[in-house]
Amino acid sequence: MDEFVCLRIIQFNGVDLSLFQFDYDMSFAVFFLNADGTIYGRYGTRNERPEKADSQISMEGMRKAMEASLALHREYPGNAEQLEAKRGPAPEHLRPEQYPQLSKYTPKINYGNQVAKSCIHCHQVHNAERQGLRDAKQPIPDEVLYLYPMPSVVGFSLDPESRATVKSVVSDSPAGKAGLSVGDELLFAAGQPLVSAADFQWVLQNTPGAGGSIPLKVRRAGEVREIPLRLENGWRKRTDFGWRVSTWDLRRMALGGMVFETDETGAATPLKLSVKGAGRHGGHAVARRAGAREGDRIVSIAGLSGKPATEAEVIAHILEITEKGDSIDVVVKRGETEIPISFRTQ
Repeated sequence: MDEFVCLRIIQFNGVDLSLFQFDYDMSFAVFFLNADGTIYGRYGTRNERPEKADSQISMEGMRKAMEASLALHREYPGNAEQLEAKRGPAPEHLRPEQYPQLSKYTPKINYGNQVAKSCIHCHQVHNAERQGLRDAKQPIPDEVLYLYPMPSVVGFSLDPESRATVKSVVSDSPAGKAGLSVGDELLFAAGQPLVSAADFQWVLQNTPGAGGSIPLKVRRAGEVREIPLRLENGWRKRTDFGWRVSTWDLRRMALGGMVFETDETGAATPLKLSVKGAGRHGGHAVARRAGAREGDRIVSIAGLSGKPATEAEVIAHILEITEKGDSIDVVVKRGETEIPISFRTQ
């Protein structure tokens, strides 16, 4: 730690979005930066709900990411070209407050000691971006909906105790077909040096969903090898975003505030989804006002009815086929009775 100048950012107000581009649904994220703004790497990964939010990070993994960043720093600026792609394209807005949905969060707000009311949370940027697209009647692109895919989407996992060492590989997957093996240490992806799993997620986030190939450089048994990781069309859509904080606002948009869970009961409907919760306030209460209740089993929704689905798949389907204000038809089963309800998307 003595070789770093440490800065903790505790709210997103005023943050430079051209520099700090990362998975805004993280509860903990780290940037390793040069003083000139060059990014050496990122740290912080999760794909679970709050009770398992720390399952993909560790102090040992953090230490190794710091060591790798220091090694890149010692080589700088000789390696500057390798680091260029670690900084993303110019964002729509430079500061969070410039999104219309977040414009009220200005220094003029004074809530006294009620700091939370004036604080912009990271995930609100995701919310604002999606709402802006929805308000403009534009589709939500896959890279905005299926954010920061985990390595598991392409068939492998990384050991959280390591810098970026392969922990498991699914044989019939892009990673398995590419020949990636347990124990391989990922050194580079798409020409970028990796200091952590978050760096690999950054590469995935900036890879088109229409397929293609990501060149990998790995160390295996002391030997450095190059492996092309070929992606199938639509690979990104395997991402389950249901754990994300920003999914709460997607539920308002697409589900009228309902929260779905997998229905494991013997009387489950083909979709195998039931209503875990239905909001009671504002836009999150739309489905409840239409008649939805906790415990209802989903028979059909927006034309989906024949096979099991995840909550994320239902949300993505509705956002794809509707615009703001379109009507959604739902049939729920309460006890033995099927009940039709309908509400408008937001």
